[in-house]
Amino acid sequence: MPPKRAAAKKPPAGPPKGSAASAKKDPLDEIAATIQKQKAFVTCASDENKHVNEHAYSGAYAALGIDSAFTAEKFRDEFKLEVTHLDDEKVEFEMQGLSPAIANAFRRILIAEVPTMAIEKVFMVNNTSVIQDEVFAHRLGLIPIRADPRLFDLRGEGDTPTEKNTIVFKMCVKCTREKTTDGTKGALINDKVYTDSLVWLPNGSELPPDEETKFTQFSCDQGEYLKKRNKESKELGEKEYFNRNGKDPNVISTVHDDILLVKMVAGQEIELEAHCTKGDGKEHAKWSPVGTTWYRMVPQVTFPSGPLTGEDADVFMRECADFDDAHACYERVGSDRRVVAKNERGCEFCVERVRALSGEPGWEEKVQLLKKKDHFIFTVESTGQMPPELIFKEAVNVLASKCQSVLSAL
Repeated sequence: MPPKRAAAKKPPAGPPKGSAASAKKDPLDEIAATIQKQKAFVTCASDENKHVNEHAYSGAYAALGIDSAFTAEKFRDEFKLEVTHLDDEKVEFEMQGLSPAIANAFRRILIAEVPTMAIEKVFMVNNTSVIQDEVFAHRLGLIPIRADPRLFDLRGEGDTPTEKNTIVFKMCVKCTREKTTDGTKGALINDKVYTDSLVWLPNGSELPPDEETKFTQFSCDQGEYLKKRNKESKELGEKEYFNRNGKDPNVISTVHDDILLVKMVAGQEIELEAHCTKGDGKEHAKWSPVGTTWYRMVPQVTFPSGPLTGEDADVFMRECADFDDAHACYERVGSDRRVVAKNERGCEFCVERVRALSGEPGWEEKVQLLKKKDHFIFTVESTGQMPPELIFKEAVNVLASKCQSVLSAL
């Protein structure tokens, strides 16, 4: 049995905390404070990161009266989410009170497990351009398609393409030259083919069926199908995400109309039909809803030996703050001109300069860069196929379904 811990004595009045003459502390209190710091923060030295492991075992520090057990109630009390920036292409938010494992699970799901619609099959009728059929088909597959994937079903191998699982586009472009009256060469028409050449076919394939294949079997206009599904979702209280900037949520199109696909000369032409299906980034990157997504732990710059003043403050400001107005994350205040953080989190550039300074001789105890293990700043950049906040919402649903699958298997 560990010895019973004595109550900490109240320190006598004296110099401020952090000064050389500070009152002595109870050794057990110092040990407990050090362990709590190691549990809560990663210490970022100039050449390595320290205390990066997470201790989730409930009895890891029981002798010191520290409970490391994970409980659902504790998670509900401590978890916080705050959106700090949102536009049509990007969302930034902070999540606090969760482990790095869960944060990384969200990152992986956002990249590879939130489904979208993308071109999967290309039926090439005619292609006399310089680009090969298979290369052009691959380029088409990477075009972001603006369509709500929640309204479509996954299409398995051998399933019939219908309005519920397939989106059809056609392209029919021929490069010609303008006629002139003076016999000179006129300007080229359609010499550059952009994504606006892809036309949505709400009634399905227009290719003539052969004896073995009927390319699609639509039972109704796909626009009417989408209108019905959107109405049902609205009646259930679902928020509308695809009606921004005057966009009709019942009309399917490419996200961008100005992506260059191929260049042609007079006489060349392309005729094809492209079929989109539902999938996720695990199968191919074209189904990934994000251009990129990442997170970083919230940084915290501390001064273990007390506030920086005098010559030390001059050096700190010169190395970490005064080099560029765009990165001025620290300033000097008060009569003693001590250094304080103007931007508590700092930008990554300033944070890395603080890390480098902490490795210089004599600065190890003067400045320290810490990062909170349970507080993350997430950035999600959408490709435009889905609004960024909807992507995160769907990632939460995917993670919840994974948890439910585990519980069902127990």
